[in-house]
Amino acid sequence: MSKDTPTPVRECVCIVDPIHPSGVERIAAAHDVIGLDDPRVAETTVLVIRTSPLGPEIFGAMHGLKAIVKHGAGVDNIAIPAATQQGVMVANTPGGNNSTAVAEGAVALMLGLLRRTRDMDALVREGRWDERWGIRLGDLTGARVGLIGFGRIARQVAKICGAGFGCEVLAFDPVVSDAEVRAAGVEPADLTGVLGCDIVSIHVPLTEGTRNLIDTVELGMMKPHALLVNCSRGGIVNEAALAEALRCGQIAGAGIDVFEAEPPAADHPLFGLSNCLLSPHVAGVTEAGMKDMALHVAAVIDTVSRGEVPATLLNPEVLP
Repeated sequence: MSKDTPTPVRECVCIVDPIHPSGVERIAAAHDVIGLDDPRVAETTVLVIRTSPLGPEIFGAMHGLKAIVKHGAGVDNIAIPAATQQGVMVANTPGGNNSTAVAEGAVALMLGLLRRTRDMDALVREGRWDERWGIRLGDLTGARVGLIGFGRIARQVAKICGAGFGCEVLAFDPVVSDAEVRAAGVEPADLTGVLGCDIVSIHVPLTEGTRNLIDTVELGMMKPHALLVNCSRGGIVNEAALAEALRCGQIAGAGIDVFEAEPPAADHPLFGLSNCLLSPHVAGVTEAGMKDMALHVAAVIDTVSRGEVPATLLNPEVLP
């Protein structure tokens, strides 16, 4: 090791939610790994979290805590202001195979809705074979796809839909320049323009500015044959308004991977609707995606152990 290279510290890493074994193995090779039920939990210096809510009631007693590392991109489950007040760095692990996995998940929901996969499976299983002649399935090829948000995942969706299916892709993202959108082969548009597409796919984080971004008014701007897909975060779509739009035929269908409350209640209004395809927040849960994120988490922990600042630090105000 070079004399200019900081000597790594052996961290006490508390992993709250399960991550890929490859990541755990990599972390355990250099650090002590514990869970929340471990007697040493107060000695935690790095905390790893996936989807569980994380606030000061958990990390407040960890007086030596240096960093919270999010397995994934979205950090709406982490009380970042409280962490900042405690002087704790918060970093996430966006990009890589996870972005590809979520993008594929979004396109899978599009195809599942267009091809009515669940209904076609039922025809075969229930002996309703001849009903196929009265059914016309949809095409992704040549469709107009509108993206709300144009970050890593949305750009991958644009690539799949554009290059793979010949779609005309539009994107709305007020923080990305029109030139950057066009450079990716996508047409920049305002929210109204995107909502006028055949398929609308959401790819923004949940913030106070995006909560209920898609509500009654926005759903009313969509076409009767249109589909809505959400693989970003619950709370961006008003679920009660969406259920009503689906029920009355205001839009044709929706593919939903994320919910405002997870798991959703047993009487959730979307459950009884045949034109809604649901999945349990697993768009990014592929073997490659989970392994990649877990190894990224391990790399961030190693960075912290060397006394360095993670490249994905979200609260730089904690730095001296």
